[in-house]
Amino acid sequence: MSPTALLRALVALVVIVFAWGAFALFRGALSDAGNGLDLPTLGAADVDRVELAGPADTVLLRRDGDAWTVNGHRAARGPVEELFGALTDTAASSELVAKSATSHARLGVDSGAGRRVRVARGDAVLLDVIVGERGRGYQTAYVRRAGASSVYQLRGRLASLVEREVDAWRDRRIASLPADTVGTVIVTRGPRGWTVTRAEAGWTVAGRPADSAAVARLLGAFADVSATGFATDAQRDSLDFRRPDRTVTVLGLAGDTLLALAIDSTGGGYWARRGGDETVFRLDFWRADELTPTDSTLRRP
Repeated sequence: MSPTALLRALVALVVIVFAWGAFALFRGALSDAGNGLDLPTLGAADVDRVELAGPADTVLLRRDGDAWTVNGHRAARGPVEELFGALTDTAASSELVAKSATSHARLGVDSGAGRRVRVARGDAVLLDVIVGERGRGYQTAYVRRAGASSVYQLRGRLASLVEREVDAWRDRRIASLPADTVGTVIVTRGPRGWTVTRAEAGWTVAGRPADSAAVARLLGAFADVSATGFATDAQRDSLDFRRPDRTVTVLGLAGDTLLALAIDSTGGGYWARRGGDETVFRLDFWRADELTPTDSTLRRP
């Protein structure tokens, strides 16, 4: 390579390095340090409702003391804590990607396609943004403030969390009964029924000695009874809990009712409803069998 060609290559390299540095500085100027999306730091105790309104549905979370509901149903604590964890995530960052309203439809942050997130306490709206399409990187999405034109690419978990449907926020826990609080388990399957009873000499089933290992498995099943989902309106209408396929009633040591569960089945699986509760839970096939075992599996060999 001639000295002239070498000099030209070095000049070109310097120009490229300078351009790259200038671009990095320009992107830095558009980051949170200058023009980022400044989200307020909000905890669960700071708000009393969260509205996630999309084109097809609206998720409404409401706080009553320490408890939350979602669209009138009991909400699970975990998803709500995840939401407020995302709102207080100090690792989250954003950058300005567009300033014109002409970009809103393309980035999914227009009023017809985006998901509007409103967090409020009383009459005060503390956060009001529209979340649109996923961004170019991992856990990113395009976001803009309601009423504003500028669009930001937000990094963090907030975008994925606000996309959850109603059932993903609901509490799937049916019961949680420590084994040492259970005195009696009454099971029916069709026309037959049997009782598992705690006695000084050990457990019995239908008055006969029970298999201690089988009873331990039964009691363990009641320690954490959770559903896999919830019935739709159509599925609920097809069920008849007045004459269910199975029932199980758990009594405490003093004879008080700890759990009364009616279980019915359709071609789509097993469904359960607690006494005094209109919520219809979906159960796995194995879970239904675990909660209502046959008497033969409980007897001592």
